Amino acid sequence: MAEDRRRVDELRTQLGLIDRDILRSIERRARLAQELSGLRTGTARFAPLADGAYMAELERAVEQPLTAAAVRPIFNAIDGACRLFDVAPRVGFVGPEGGFGWMAARSYFGAGADLHRTDTSGHAIEEVGRSRIDFAVIPYESLQDGPIFPTIQAVAAADLKLVGEREMTQVLVLVNATGEMPGEVEKVYVSAQDHVAAVQYLESNHPRALVLDVRSPVMAWELASENQGSAAIVPRGSVGANDLRVARENIGDEGEVRMRYGVISRLPAPRSGSDATALLFSVSDRPGALHDILQHFKERDCNLRRIQSRPVRGEGWEYVFYVEVQNHITDRPLVAALEGVKRVTKTLKIIGSFPLEASEPAPPESTLDRR
Repeated sequence: MAEDRRRVDELRTQLGLIDRDILRSIERRARLAQELSGLRTGTARFAPLADGAYMAELERAVEQPLTAAAVRPIFNAIDGACRLFDVAPRVGFVGPEGGFGWMAARSYFGAGADLHRTDTSGHAIEEVGRSRIDFAVIPYESLQDGPIFPTIQAVAAADLKLVGEREMTQVLVLVNATGEMPGEVEKVYVSAQDHVAAVQYLESNHPRALVLDVRSPVMAWELASENQGSAAIVPRGSVGANDLRVARENIGDEGEVRMRYGVISRLPAPRSGSDATALLFSVSDRPGALHDILQHFKERDCNLRRIQSRPVRGEGWEYVFYVEVQNHITDRPLVAALEGVKRVTKTLKIIGSFPLEASEPAPPESTLDRR
């Protein structure tokens, strides 16, 4: 037993030394990140330095006992902490403080951003259009339902640009003081939005608890910290310190929800070297119309990442198509493809080009030192 204790102390000492080395390395990274951000222009100045291709290369380089799945959360957090702004960008998010929209905004822009709460995606889009905020981070696509067409069409109508993406796995958890599930929970604090998402869980597991709706997950956490015998429902990883612990994982009625958030700005994003471009178009009602459009992308080797269609409200059986194609809007293959597409579409709207982030392979050349 004494030998075990000595070994534990030795290991803790070694961990402490390694962690200090990691801290010094992160500080050096932050200084380099500041210099690099100062050399960037436009919207790229505020974009993550660790983009999709960069992350993919790190995921390939990871060795045991770590796994590739651990890389992206670790380096998203490090990248966010290292981006320190001379003038913080004003960023709108949808929903309450500490909610999933707030998490997506902080994950993309880092803790130094000046975050502004909005009630809806439409409100956030309007705030960007009126120059009251610089960016909006809004729900853009869910794995279950696909692209959110009303949001995409609102961005297009406001003549704003999609300049970034951030994929989130959204999970609700129950937290309390002990991290253990007691026989009875007297009170459960939860934001109205999260309450709706966990109704079945509450009815099945805490039928006698007093469920109190509060303004935000941040407030739910604070109130549960102050009241003995109470708990809070909050997004996993959003808020809190050491005073509350996770007692029950993944309690949302729909389980884990995969959501892609779009980053919206008035200004377009410059080329990053690994980009995609989002488009909206409609076609004439004739045989082969869609085939003729897609043929232009094929001839120029422009890979389609997504294609979805929705009926146009009030227009009979007319449809609008949403497409994401690899390449930046200024890349020659896409420029040439779109010249042909313009001639055979009824309407065409460029939503914006943005650096790839989620589940995209890195190009064969090294990207770790790319500006």
